[in-house]
Amino acid sequence: MGSFLMPAEQRLAVSDLTVSYGQHEVVHGISFDVDRGRMVALLGANGSGKSTTVKALTGVNAMGPRTRVRFNGTPVKPASLTTTGSRRLGIRVVHQEAPLISNMTVAEMAALHMGFPHAGGVVRHGELKRQTAQMLADFDVDVDPDAYCGELTTGERALVSLAISMAGIDPDRALLILDEATAALSTTDAKRLLDRVRNAVERGLSVVMVTHRLPEVREYCDRTLVLRDGDLVSALERESFSESAVIHAMVGDEEQRVAADARQASATVPERSAALIATGLQGQGVTSASFHVRPGEILGVTGRAGEGASELLRIIGGLEPATRGSVSVRGRELRLRTPRDAVSAGIFYLSPDRLSEGGVPTMTVHDNIVLPMVERYGLARRKAAADVAAMMDKLSIRPKDARTPFGSLSGGNQQKVLLARWLLLQPTVLVLDDPTAGVDPNTREIMFAILHELAAAGVSVLLRSTEPEHLARFCDRVIVMQGGRDAVQLQGAELTTEEISRATYA
Repeated sequence: MGSFLMPAEQRLAVSDLTVSYGQHEVVHGISFDVDRGRMVALLGANGSGKSTTVKALTGVNAMGPRTRVRFNGTPVKPASLTTTGSRRLGIRVVHQEAPLISNMTVAEMAALHMGFPHAGGVVRHGELKRQTAQMLADFDVDVDPDAYCGELTTGERALVSLAISMAGIDPDRALLILDEATAALSTTDAKRLLDRVRNAVERGLSVVMVTHRLPEVREYCDRTLVLRDGDLVSALERESFSESAVIHAMVGDEEQRVAADARQASATVPERSAALIATGLQGQGVTSASFHVRPGEILGVTGRAGEGASELLRIIGGLEPATRGSVSVRGRELRLRTPRDAVSAGIFYLSPDRLSEGGVPTMTVHDNIVLPMVERYGLARRKAAADVAAMMDKLSIRPKDARTPFGSLSGGNQQKVLLARWLLLQPTVLVLDDPTAGVDPNTREIMFAILHELAAAGVSVLLRSTEPEHLARFCDRVIVMQGGRDAVQLQGAELTTEEISRATYA
């Protein structure tokens, strides 16, 4: 493999990094380095290996036996990179969801990481407040140490998380990982956070930034690494960075696959025959959306986190109220105030949160499937059992025993149970919010095959996905949400992975 030298200016050097889940290798011997006082972007489509790599650096995932690591010029045994070991070494991380406890003050939250100052067994609250104020001031964060974390805005939570993560460590000896830290932030809040990070970079801090926001990469990063399918496929310096080059590296040469056969049936249906029409829709996270879904059409919806895609589906599903605009199904205008209103109109929403907004963990698979139809079945238990068995067979739900508790199923099988529930109700419009997130490829293909069957039978499908390649393969049209608006619509020859990625991330 050759010598593994460490230039004095390198903060981190990783050689031949492999990560495996069981017998399956998911990161395939990648090598990279991060210099002192540099920001390096780590990019790739979902499933490319970004999160797996970050988890390896922070001690969550074990590195392979061939992997070698140096940090600040010193060899590090991969086995010592536990969650505690990586933090002690000087590797810190800020996640997308700031892990702050709502009923604790900022000072109390900081003390969980820095320790409580005390004398004679008594906590020195004044000293704690002073230390916290200094910690916040180091990153120019204007937040009261006595404020409760639950009272902070999303932007303030991100800034506080940044300050806490770096507390008690010299930036000139540290590596900060921003793991989609700006994904849920507005453009303004993201700039506030990244400006502060960049100031610390000027003081010697090294940063690895995982993001889908390519304009942030262009503005803040010195180097860009692109992963695809567990391989490092591109490394671009700032002067050679371009959004087109990054997107092409992310999706490869297969982005032109278009499922034309799946689109032909609905393409000829006129807009006036739409099953669902939304006009001037506004609500939580949505500033303006107007679109239609034809019978038998699969309409994809996507966008970066916080741009309105998921929020739009929650409004259509009745989980969030619309503050303005209208929704009609088959020509009848609706008042969607609750999920029950949507269900009554034939709109069935499948949440990405399978446990909190989906199934009941302690109930059986059978009871979860028939839950909305208890009154319909009444005492017809044999009919209910037969319908459940047919759905379990159709969707390959495992295990086959309908008495199995829902909470004990894998994520993919939980999702199939919830889909089975709605299929029995024969929807007019099926609203699916990232239904294949976290499910295995086989389950994903089963679910998409079922969606095509439904579309062929005339059901309208509204599908949000974070996977551009899935949208290109399975949808008839795709709308991309930007800033709460349906800013871009793609169809026909435009409906490729590359164009969807460009409209979403560029």
